[in-house]
Amino acid sequence: MKSMQSTYLGLAAAFLLAGSTAAAQVTFDCQTTQARAPASGLAANPKAVAMVPLDKQQQGYVRVGGGCEVSRFGFDSVHAAVMVQNAPDGEQGWRCKGADPAFVSNPAWAKASVTYCKASDPSISSLRLQCTTLSKKTGPSRNPAAEVTLSPALVSDGYAVVSGGCDSSHALNGSVHAENVVISKPSANGQGWFCQAADPPNNGQDATVEASLVACRVAIDPTQAATLPSKPALRCSVTQGMKSPVSSYPKSIVPPPVTGKMLGGGCELSYAGNGSAHAEFMVQHGPQGSSWACLAADPPAIPNPGTALASVVTCDITTAPPPPPPPAVTQKNPVIIVGGTMAGEFLYWLLEARLRADGYTVEFFELPELGLIDIHKGAQQLSYKVADVLLRTGAQKVNLIGHSQGGITSRTYVHDYGPNSVESLITLGSPHQGVNIEKGSMLELLATVLFSCQATPQPAVCQQLLHGSSLINEINLRPASDPIYYTSLLTTNDIFVTPYTFGIMANCDRTNAAGQALKCNVLVQDKDQCPANLVDHVGLASNGVVYSGIRQALEHKPVRLDCSAL
Repeated sequence: MKSMQSTYLGLAAAFLLAGSTAAAQVTFDCQTTQARAPASGLAANPKAVAMVPLDKQQQGYVRVGGGCEVSRFGFDSVHAAVMVQNAPDGEQGWRCKGADPAFVSNPAWAKASVTYCKASDPSISSLRLQCTTLSKKTGPSRNPAAEVTLSPALVSDGYAVVSGGCDSSHALNGSVHAENVVISKPSANGQGWFCQAADPPNNGQDATVEASLVACRVAIDPTQAATLPSKPALRCSVTQGMKSPVSSYPKSIVPPPVTGKMLGGGCELSYAGNGSAHAEFMVQHGPQGSSWACLAADPPAIPNPGTALASVVTCDITTAPPPPPPPAVTQKNPVIIVGGTMAGEFLYWLLEARLRADGYTVEFFELPELGLIDIHKGAQQLSYKVADVLLRTGAQKVNLIGHSQGGITSRTYVHDYGPNSVESLITLGSPHQGVNIEKGSMLELLATVLFSCQATPQPAVCQQLLHGSSLINEINLRPASDPIYYTSLLTTNDIFVTPYTFGIMANCDRTNAAGQALKCNVLVQDKDQCPANLVDHVGLASNGVVYSGIRQALEHKPVRLDCSAL
């Protein structure tokens, strides 16, 4: 163990690689340096940057990865600091920043690690390690997630992801409070880096997160490369550690690799709805001696048993051909059913069961106060639900199925919060052109009894759902860049959307990836669909014929209803 620790602190012993005559002489050499801020004691919102020493840069070493550790209870500070920066800094550094938890003053320290490597071969003078950094930022939004990936051109050029990191917003820098990074790990296919952030305990907020990756390759000048029987290449793999038991201050450590060099690694913590009551605080994510550590701590004054899971990126240089890519795994985005006015979840049990049988994760959203409030407020609550589902599932987008007013609330959510978190939006009997309430009609009676639309002051929802209202006009003005796949399923037997043509959505037809035209508006009783079907407004949510259209719409296929479906 002492020799491994000295390897971490000093120059790694060179290892020779099997392969061609040229490759057998390649030396791959790595080293790690740390920096602490402040140098001693504690400070508010400390930030440390560890740099590749200048003499090492001059010798051809390049930054490949790094890590971050912040103080916590029992380690010099009263509470755990929030790790808001653990990412590449420029071309030769790695930064680590801690921030105060929400509403808590907490002087702390931050310790950054930077790992740097050199590849050389005396018989190939131009051989060197070459690295690049990519990043992607998302938000502001609730529980933001970001994933940055290598372009096909970089993969073709021999680049491999060796490490990555995450930055999250914090007080005076993008959000009201420090946002907790709960996942920082390599992408499933090994060609990117994924970051997930979560709200501070009991303090929901909009925030941002930025994912960064470091990718490297073995570079050789073309003239020399042409003389080699096989070109040395950097090959990397990801190894998962053991998930910690549920405990306070959980930790997961991956031991040093048997072969290759440990250049980076991931850290996954539990959070609200996924293993613990609140988001754990990431307090160490990086090299620890010759191992890789992922450590968490409880939020201030809140017992919060949770879990931690570390992973490590191990790389070496070889002339062996690359392994075949792993098979692609297609995971369906989750579905959120947005109920109608005064509609409980029991009305949608059959729809939920059908969706789950088709492989979807399904959540239900009941309109706040039964839908008798300002629709913008309902859309705000829906935005929280979307953020929560994305956080718990790890998905980048959701599918929304809105019934009746639920469809208008879903479209208001898209209008107010943007389309980027929605793949498909399917509505069932929703009045996209508003409702037409005629004097003495059944609809007028229902509006009076259910919505108190004759009261003074009149509830906002009564005005918002009227044909020609400002809200209806707003949601029908969608930007051309809106990428959502829309479908509106209608019935002529609708006593709430009268005439039924008020359920037609404008300018929503799409073309799918196969070049097929997708008609947005689908009338169940259309002569080309199922003209004898008697489904009404409420029945749209449970009718088998309608579900056949929902299934096709979720798959981005032209909707051709199965008139025999039960």
